[in-house]
Formats: sequence, C-alpha cells, structure tokens
Amino acid sequence: MITVACVPSNLPVFLSMCILLGFSVATLFLLPWSMLPDVIDDFALKHPLFKDLGPLFFSGYAFCNKLAGGLSVGLSTMILQRVFPLLLRFTLIVLFSPVPITLLLIGMGIFHTYPVNERKGLQLEEQKYEDLFLHWPESSGCSWGQTMKEQKKRILSVNKL
Repeated sequence: MITVACVPSNLPVFLSMCILLGFSVATLFLLPWSMLPDVIDDFALKHPLFKDLGPLFFSGYAFCNKLAGGLSVGLSTMILQRVFPLLLRFTLIVLFSPVPITLLLIGMGIFHTYPVNERKGLQLEEQKYEDLFLHWPESSGCSWGQTMKEQKKRILSVNKL
C-alpha cells in the first residue's frame, strides 16, 4: 500500500500492487470466516449445556464487521471534512497507507495469539469423536467385540467420503 501511495504515476507498479493487495484483502475477509466454525466447536465442548449457538456466533461476527465498516467510513469522512485543502493529499496517503497497515498488524497479532490453532483443532475433532462414541447407538451395526479404535476408523472412513 505504501508503494501505491509513493509511486503515483507508474501504471505497471500500480496494477501489480493492486493484484497483491487483492490477495491480502481476500485473506483478511476469509480468515475470520474460516476460524468461526472452530470457535463454535471450542465453545460447544467447553459449555455443553448451550446447544445450537452457531447462528448467534455468525450473526455477532456479521454485526461487528458491519459496525466496524460503518465506523471507519464515518471516521474517514469526518477527518477529510476537517482537513485543509493543502493537506488533503497527505491525509489521503496517511488514511490509505500507515493506518491500515498498523491495524492489519494489530489484527494479525490477535489472530496469532488465538488459542485455537491446528493442534487444538485436531484435539477438538478427537473430542467430538470420543463424545460420539460415548453416545453410540447399538443399532449402528457395531458389535460389542469391536474396539474403540476400529469404530473410530470406521467413522473416519465414512467422514472422508
């Protein structure tokens, strides 16, 4: 973003930076949505009395996302209305370069410290299967002679299909 702001009249640089920015913005939009199912699973395992709260998590995230977007547009508009015309170019460069980069780094730090990572996700998956085995119905076709590992392999092979 800094390159786009500092090199104003070079079209190939501008286009290449816009493509790279597109990939990073796509990641920023998809990363929280891909983390949300893990958050719901983690919450469901920690609080088994609360059932079917997935829509609440999704709507809460959507609300916070829309609120943040509205606040950022309003704040940017307020800043641009109060700026002298001579400082308008500098203000736009600051609003489009250092401010988003700083907020992006803060967000990446929060994502990095989030407790649900790949290892925790595998533990959550194992815990779900263990809970499933505790409440496994006898009509499922498993005989009492099968071990827990055999039942787990059977379920994992069915889930891969």
